[in-house]
Amino acid sequence: MAELAVLATAAASAAASAAPTLATVATIAGTGISALGAIQQGKAAKSAANFKAAQEQMQAQESRAAAQRSALERRREGDFAQSRLQARAAASGGSADDPTAIELGESIAARSEYGALTDVYRGENRARGLEDQAVATRMSGDAAMKGAMFSAAGTILKGAGSMYDRFNPTPSVSASGQGGPLAINDIGRRYYGDYGVGR
Repeated sequence: MAELAVLATAAASAAASAAPTLATVATIAGTGISALGAIQQGKAAKSAANFKAAQEQMQAQESRAAAQRSALERRREGDFAQSRLQARAAASGGSADDPTAIELGESIAARSEYGALTDVYRGENRARGLEDQAVATRMSGDAAMKGAMFSAAGTILKGAGSMYDRFNPTPSVSASGQGGPLAINDIGRRYYGDYGVGR
């Protein structure tokens, strides 16, 4: 029985001496993992922002392409309307040189060109908005990454401060002179006693 008690005492002593070391290792590991987590979160946010920005760029290109197709269709419809106008004018006994037919043809051409240019403008306007949005999205991803780096640095500094406090405890001092290892009266006594001041 005595041997068992000795072993238990030795194990308890070993565990007590290892506890500060394990706590230190756990603090360092926790700080490192928190910092890495913040960096990974920033990388993920930047990656998501870059993906979204690429999608916005594609949408801008699609907007331009759709506007060009729409403009081509408007011009085609204008050409078709002019062709029908000429066919009707010829069928009614008029000619292609008739001032009314020429005036109507110019009006049709102008309206179809105006519609085509309006479609191109709208598509270009939407595309530029999407491109600006893509730039802003990339900037937000960069800002998230920078924020994550600062957060990681803060975590590391906080962990370092915690470790410093653990291994270099500052004396706690109360106004009444009561408290931690060095009270105000002790500090005063040491100062005045060592230098002979106030005697």
